[in-house]
Amino acid sequence: MFSKKLHRIAKALSIIICIFMISSGIAADDAPDVIRSGRNGKPIVGVYYYPWYRQPTQWRRVMRRHLKEPQEPKVGLYRSDDPNVVAEHIAQSIRGGISFWAVSWWGPEQHCDVTFRNAILKHPDAGKLKYVILYESTGRLRRFSHPSYARWIPDLTYLKENYFDHPHYLRIDGKPVIFVYLTREYFRNKGHDALKEMRETFPQIYLVGDDVFGAGYKSEWAKHFDAVTAYDVYGQSVGRFGGTRKAIEFLADNYRHAKARANAVGTAFMPTIAPGYNDTAVRKGHPGRARYFIDVQGSKEGDIFRAMIREVALPHLDPRCGNMMMITSFNEWYEDTQIEATSGTTRPSDTDDSETGTYFTGGDRYVDYGHLYLDILRETLR
Repeated sequence: MFSKKLHRIAKALSIIICIFMISSGIAADDAPDVIRSGRNGKPIVGVYYYPWYRQPTQWRRVMRRHLKEPQEPKVGLYRSDDPNVVAEHIAQSIRGGISFWAVSWWGPEQHCDVTFRNAILKHPDAGKLKYVILYESTGRLRRFSHPSYARWIPDLTYLKENYFDHPHYLRIDGKPVIFVYLTREYFRNKGHDALKEMRETFPQIYLVGDDVFGAGYKSEWAKHFDAVTAYDVYGQSVGRFGGTRKAIEFLADNYRHAKARANAVGTAFMPTIAPGYNDTAVRKGHPGRARYFIDVQGSKEGDIFRAMIREVALPHLDPRCGNMMMITSFNEWYEDTQIEATSGTTRPSDTDDSETGTYFTGGDRYVDYGHLYLDILRETLR
């Protein structure tokens, strides 16, 4: 009798512990506090995160605000430094099974830097996730054709002093991780002295290069980095082939080749996926893409994202970087790559407020999807 009571008590305690871990955003088998190369198991999911929203006028450049029935985030047209917004974004990340944010960083004391340091890392809920820097090279290293690396080492010094030793900062094998945007433009056949100086001055850094784009990736490009990835999913999938099965297959082939070439020189590979793309409210030249297959009968909102998880990300996870995968993005609304929850209150729309009625949508259907993408992510990765 006594042993049965102890068994019931132990069982009850285990249930309470599990509930606590879930509510706290801690995954029992997947806590991101310690990430080791060679780690197998469930993916560690990161998202590109943008803390650059400051005023309502910025939201006029978001395509979904031009729909006949405008759509907006669940939290409204927000400021990134609003503590309630930060809390909601952390909660949404936990709901989707996201472990860390790669936070857009444009330089010391700029808005994204101040928001990251003061509004995000100091938030009471910050410890439920991990964070890394997404180094926005286009704002720091100048033009592709004539780059300047004068800011590179001073920037890394600033990041070390203000971020790398923070308890919530993500590390792999004990090394602070930094993602560098468009290394394929700034460090391919150039900038090698800057990389060498970085390695000598900051040997502890785990450097992830945004280096993979298109077919034919080469080992000689990968050898400068601890890991390589691809920020631009659109340009090597749906941007080229539309919302088709071929787009998924082409991207998967690119990643298969890139992973093999990177691994051949000891560099890890992080697959990246995206739900869709439409930047027509901010620039010309890139046809928008909706978030369903146009060549699959009965395809629904979210089908492309689900297929990318299953067929592009999961088959190309790499234990060398702890089975990390990236998502472009959590909240890049200008390019409509976000998986952040929308209000979910308006009807689907394929028309907009342009003169033609379809300049922004291209006639595609845009759904006020609510938590759909966070739920697809969680359910598909179970």
